[in-house]
Amino acid sequence: MTRVQILEKSVAERIAAGEVVERPVSIVKELVENSLDAAASRISIELQGGGSTLIRVTDDGHGMSEADVRLAVQRFATSKIRQWEDLDELVTLGFRGEALPSIAAVARVEIQTCEPDAEHGTELRIEGSEILRVAPVAGVPGTRITVRDLFYNTPARRKFLRSPAAETAQVADLVGRLAAAWPEVHFRLTSNGKELFSFPAGLPTAERLSRMWKVPSDRLVPIQGQGEGLLVDGLVALPPEARSTRAAQIFLMNGRVIRSNALSQALVEGFSPLLERGRFPVGLVRLTVDPSQVDVNVHPTKLEVRFARPRPVFSALFRAVANALETRGADPVQPRHLERALDSGTWDQTGSGEGSTPRGSLPPPRPSLPPPPTQAVLEFLRPLRDQEGEASERAARSDRVGEPIRPRFVPLAQLHDTFLVGLVDGDLWVIDQHTAHERVNYERLGHLAPMGERSQGLLVPEVLEFPPALAEFLGGHLEDFRELGFEVEPFGGDAFQLRGVPVGLPARRVLEAFRALVEEAAEGGVTVRGTVQEGFRERLRAMVSCKAAVKSGDPLTHAEMTRLVHDMLEVEHSRYCPHGRPTRILLDRRALERLFHR
Repeated sequence: MTRVQILEKSVAERIAAGEVVERPVSIVKELVENSLDAAASRISIELQGGGSTLIRVTDDGHGMSEADVRLAVQRFATSKIRQWEDLDELVTLGFRGEALPSIAAVARVEIQTCEPDAEHGTELRIEGSEILRVAPVAGVPGTRITVRDLFYNTPARRKFLRSPAAETAQVADLVGRLAAAWPEVHFRLTSNGKELFSFPAGLPTAERLSRMWKVPSDRLVPIQGQGEGLLVDGLVALPPEARSTRAAQIFLMNGRVIRSNALSQALVEGFSPLLERGRFPVGLVRLTVDPSQVDVNVHPTKLEVRFARPRPVFSALFRAVANALETRGADPVQPRHLERALDSGTWDQTGSGEGSTPRGSLPPPRPSLPPPPTQAVLEFLRPLRDQEGEASERAARSDRVGEPIRPRFVPLAQLHDTFLVGLVDGDLWVIDQHTAHERVNYERLGHLAPMGERSQGLLVPEVLEFPPALAEFLGGHLEDFRELGFEVEPFGGDAFQLRGVPVGLPARRVLEAFRALVEEAAEGGVTVRGTVQEGFRERLRAMVSCKAAVKSGDPLTHAEMTRLVHDMLEVEHSRYCPHGRPTRILLDRRALERLFHR
């Protein structure tokens, strides 16, 4: 008996299916792309249990004959290409002939299909690649494919599925992207009988994006450009609509939804310098490229492509975005920045004279603190010339019986509205105000108090609308957000009412912080099943800590500086923020002597 053996057909097919079918969204992608290739004008997607229980895709496309549907569930059977060279002229979304057989290898599949002029349709049932039934049925032109009990025969794969809400959110995001790419097609998505969205045929792309991303359509700027052998067009939102993640970016290549870090970077550079650090543009980019200049056969999922000459593509996108924003006169200053600048008196409205800044930009922050008191200056100088005095003071504090020995912080200054400089037990400290406050928040959230102590109610509850994918995600994780102090509840449709936020979250950042938090949590795609739930909550805890912390650029008073550092010194693990960045740098006498080569 040889050591090398050919796998049984059923085993080989399940292994091969793993390349195409990773989770419910993979199935939806393949089926909807088949519907689009079939010239469908209406596509309906139904989910139950996040897609693990049921996925049904119905279209009004050209359908299939009985002979075609029998072949369609066989591996490498396709109507899209005949030979290798056809890939150089590919205009369809599918072409590999692996989608239906891969799905059938790990689920129970039922196909009902009918051609426009046929007397009857055909029903085919298949489970684990075994055809159970083929029979004529009455039907209307088009195809309906029902997928039940995903991974029923590979239970180990089911363990890697996320919660139904998270899986549904991924499907909603994908279908929304496809709907934006094909405005001539009616898309409808439902989950457990609830309609998540419906985009009628002919609804413009701008309106579809506006509904998905909750961005007013008049805030979307058309882009257009060209390069050698390619055209670029699409829509980008004005800079103030930027998000904290790249989730609201859609890239299309010849009608195909693709992923590309390089295209995303070109989009970011097109916005430069109109965006804050850590903010990402919102937009849809459509590329029309000579099929012979792009390889779509990089991965079975067909999400990744490879350009024969990438530089002209990225350059064309960069120029298209930059030119469109310049023509529109896009302003990088968000209203909240302007209000803050005017309130603090740092905005020079004259535009001329000493201290003036270029139009459309914020001036460097001016000192907002009063001069340090004389006592602070003396405290700064004393340890460098009188070590004995320092030792005496420490000893005196140690003699206070019954009181905990805590370092005392004496603030000296705030540099660049970011770094706090002061003395702790005679040593010079430089403290990053954001990371320090982030660690304080993180430790406090680790000891969950009653809701009344960890949440502060809003005087006027805020109503926020989210894109369908984010709304589905948030709806499935309300309890996780509530545990950290966000009192939020459904408000109908894709809207939620925010009634309370974690104690300490600045009022001016409530909406921005919560929206960004939901976006980042959803994009992370963290599994929330079993013991991994705790991992999700820990990550959410770190994110809330960051959003609630003071930011670089926030001026602090002496009292606020002192309170922040004292709070930091009282918590555990105060040397680093939850993300591993240092909170302070210590410059003791020995370090200063080394710096001056003493």
